[in-house]
Amino acid sequence: MHTRRIATFLLGAWIAGSLWIAFLEIQSSRSPGLVMNRPIAPAAKLIETLGPEQVRLLLRHLAFEQTRYFSRLWEQLEVGLALALGVCLFRATQKRAFPLFLCAVMLALVLFQHLALTPELAFQGRETDFPPGNTALGPMARVWALQQVYAGAEVVKLITGAGLAGYLFVFRAPRRNRKEDDALQR
Repeated sequence: MHTRRIATFLLGAWIAGSLWIAFLEIQSSRSPGLVMNRPIAPAAKLIETLGPEQVRLLLRHLAFEQTRYFSRLWEQLEVGLALALGVCLFRATQKRAFPLFLCAVMLALVLFQHLALTPELAFQGRETDFPPGNTALGPMARVWALQQVYAGAEVVKLITGAGLAGYLFVFRAPRRNRKEDDALQR
């Protein structure tokens, strides 16, 4: 019974962490505009000295680098969460295949993101952070397509996690009575 609770907690942490990272990525993309719109006095001097377009490019690059770093870090944590969740599900669901399959699908999606999409997004993204890459249609279209595939994998992972959570909440293992437990221990 406790392993089912631990599995549910791990799954909830995984889903909450994924939503938190998505929120951070959205906020990070807005931060260069926030700094540029209301700079404090020392920052306003720098913006005036360097030029608003140059500062905007640098702040945008910083925001995207932070997003890339947090994505890589979160994906590594997700692999650990998936393995721990798989062990808990194996013990909590009497080795039923369906919850283990859902966990394996989520792990496969994380590995696809971490090994295939994130490195390519980092490489292509760095090319489009500064001119001429951020003004050319081809590189920007590739980055946009990769971001859509990444977001699609994230949505499928969250839907799969919601299905697994529903399974854990709805389907319960049959309860054994104390006599059966004593007989199994002998």
